[in-house]
Amino acid sequence: MKKIAIGGILTLAGTWIVGCIFVAAALYVPNMSSWEGTRVWYAIFGGGTYESDLKQSMALGLPFVVGLIMVVGGLVILMIELFRSENPKVPVALAPTTSTPQLVHPEPQSYVIPKKTSKVEQEEDIPTMKEIQP
Repeated sequence: MKKIAIGGILTLAGTWIVGCIFVAAALYVPNMSSWEGTRVWYAIFGGGTYESDLKQSMALGLPFVVGLIMVVGGLVILMIELFRSENPKVPVALAPTTSTPQLVHPEPQSYVIPKKTSKVEQEEDIPTMKEIQP
């Protein structure tokens, strides 16, 4: 449950960051006098390392990339938790004693270890051909 909450918070926070940067870039685009390529992407990332280019862009490339990483990381965590098996396989020799299904893993004391039987006792349980024939 903790991982689901962590994945949800990361996804929501990253989406909020990326969305706010897009809104800020869209509001800034009409004030730009020069750009290269798409105006919105130029407003977010900028063009180069020249001083005049930095004045025309908002230089929000690093927070934008961090927001994208948060969204992708949160979605990966949520997908892992969604497809994770809830019932781990328990060995047959360590089956729980109760017949009702349990939501939580039982304590080690509640496991039954089958007692070892001798070969003679095992053979008595299996019918032979002599017993089956009339």
